[in-house]
Amino acid sequence: MAAAATTATTLTECIPTIISTALLELQEGNIMQPLVTDIDFPGPGLVSQTPKIAKLTAETDDSLEYQSMDSGGYTSEASPSAATCAVHGAYISLKDIAALGSVGDMAVLAGQLIGNCLVVRKDLDLVTLFTTLSTNQGALTGTPQIAPADLYDAYGALRTYFAKPPYYLVLAPLQIWASKGLISLFDNSSDAIQSEGLGTVGEDFARYGFSGMALGFNLFADANIALDGSYNGSGAAFSKEAFKNVTKRSFQIEIERDAIEVADKIVGSEIRGEAILRNLHGNRMQFSYA
Repeated sequence: MAAAATTATTLTECIPTIISTALLELQEGNIMQPLVTDIDFPGPGLVSQTPKIAKLTAETDDSLEYQSMDSGGYTSEASPSAATCAVHGAYISLKDIAALGSVGDMAVLAGQLIGNCLVVRKDLDLVTLFTTLSTNQGALTGTPQIAPADLYDAYGALRTYFAKPPYYLVLAPLQIWASKGLISLFDNSSDAIQSEGLGTVGEDFARYGFSGMALGFNLFADANIALDGSYNGSGAAFSKEAFKNVTKRSFQIEIERDAIEVADKIVGSEIRGEAILRNLHGNRMQFSYA
């Protein structure tokens, strides 16, 4: 009788299947919330209003006339800024048989998924406000590539309207790392702003692939910024007072037993809203990346 080796094939039925820890589908995290004005909104009411009071004008003689403090006379922007709070949540029904038959703690994994999707929802809601800013440095006339002048203009506009530094520039990843992206301004080509000299933004991009600042802005990439089929996207250059995130009730997770379904109901929710706080403290940066 011919000899036969014992292999994984011959012992297929005897070898257990080992499943490693599940990998969650990756999504963008909480980029925007630390960059905007965070407002706690306890107590009654669902609409958080921030009125804006018009400035006074100093006179030049000793016969002064009274001036009114006017919360409706702020001519540059609408007043008040109103953010309506609403419930944001997610729900998983975890059957006992699924939990018992799985490797790892599926209830913990469910909580991570719920928490992650709510973080994404908050970030998505905030970056969507970019498209409603009245000042648009790109406007996609002929699908332009971002240019140094656009960043200069944005910085100048923020200073003109007394926006408090620091200033942030939040773009979609492909608006930074693409043939027409921000990185092309520092790539050592003939039309670049600078060469890749020591201590420059160009050196940061060349060495690390990323720079923390560019032309006066703290730089952030946010994959929740929508890109359309024509390679266009809307980032923003702004200060902290451009947008507000209003929290009525922070994230909460609850587990309720569903005996009839032999399952646990796992529910996560928060109550919050967002709005433009000061329109002129943000510039829409709408550009093509290809």
